Amino acid sequence: MGVLIRSEDWPERLQQAVAAARDVPYQLGKHDCLRFTCQCIAAMTGVDFWPRFAGYTTRRQALVTIARIAPSLGEAVTIVLERPAQPVALCRRGDVLLYEDAAGEHLGVCLGLDVAVLGDAGLAFVRLDHPGLRSGWRIG
Repeated sequence: MGVLIRSEDWPERLQQAVAAARDVPYQLGKHDCLRFTCQCIAAMTGVDFWPRFAGYTTRRQALVTIARIAPSLGEAVTIVLERPAQPVALCRRGDVLLYEDAAGEHLGVCLGLDVAVLGDAGLAFVRLDHPGLRSGWRIG
């Protein structure tokens, strides 16, 4: 399993990453769920996974990028993070979560009782018990 160690000041770093993303409009490949999640992980641990995904600008390109790693977004996250998915109920602040809605699968970051997910106008927040949350991955 890959080693991800949260920095001593990870709560502040996570808060800064979330604040920086709060009002930035969605732009595929520049400011989307995958990029936001990678930015949060990098803020907390210093490890940047974005280079594994960078380069897409369309939904089709994003799906091809993910498919080069695994058949689904969740499986790609498991492979890239080198850790198994876990039940949502076990997630804690800073962990990554898979969120599904009518538009498809997305990634979000646990903030405690809420999960930050990227919407068209910037960050949106869903409760940790939201039925659209499918699984999570421990960070650090």
